[in-house]
Amino acid sequence: MLDLVANHPTDVPTRETLIFLTSRIPAGAEILEIGCGEGQVACELLRRGYRVTALDSDPEAVARAQKRAVPAVVGSWPHFGSGVSFDAIAFTRSLHHISPLPEAIARARELLNSMGLLLIEDFAFEEAEEATIDWFVRVLRSKQGTALINPIAGQLVTELLSSTDVLKAWHDNRGHDVHSITTMTEAIAERFVVREIESVPYLYRYLIPVLTENAKAAAFVNEVFQEELLLGQRGEVVLVGRRIVAG
Repeated sequence: MLDLVANHPTDVPTRETLIFLTSRIPAGAEILEIGCGEGQVACELLRRGYRVTALDSDPEAVARAQKRAVPAVVGSWPHFGSGVSFDAIAFTRSLHHISPLPEAIARARELLNSMGLLLIEDFAFEEAEEATIDWFVRVLRSKQGTALINPIAGQLVTELLSSTDVLKAWHDNRGHDVHSITTMTEAIAERFVVREIESVPYLYRYLIPVLTENAKAAAFVNEVFQEELLLGQRGEVVLVGRRIVAG
């Protein structure tokens, strides 16, 4: 088990991403994280003895990552030069935005060593159906959700809360200029052998931007994660998160 206690809402998705990566990448490996954001995952990987290069196109996010002592750089994939090869390249919820997709995957192949792993954490927005989104909206409108959520313009949670057609709001928010999971998987399979595809919770992640950074909000995110996982295992909601491992 990871020694990451969820004191803040962001700790829950960070924990889940760490479980994914550390369970598949050998200790001490050289990792390139693409889409590092503010560096939460990269920071935890460094703490656990991995060698990490973190890449993001957002200068402000990179600056925050650097304040965590993460070796983060501003860059746009696939236009990223490196003098080293990597044991693993991880696209942490970033590949769906990156174009052109074939070049993005080809560049990953070039920078991986011969035994290297490609790890993708992303989502299948197109697979979400009405029952799944209805469940999430019930969570948002619950007594606990109402007490903790601070609606912010432009966030999916805010749009779902104000919508009378939640499935349309979902597709309007997530469906533009985003690669489908099928498109991403096919592109990966052109250059790699896909070893594993796993469906996992994802909707709980949308809570993070609209919650205050405290332990009570973190507990709420964790509860929603656990409920999403359980309902997904029962087949009552669709687990739209995807993890892909290829080599």
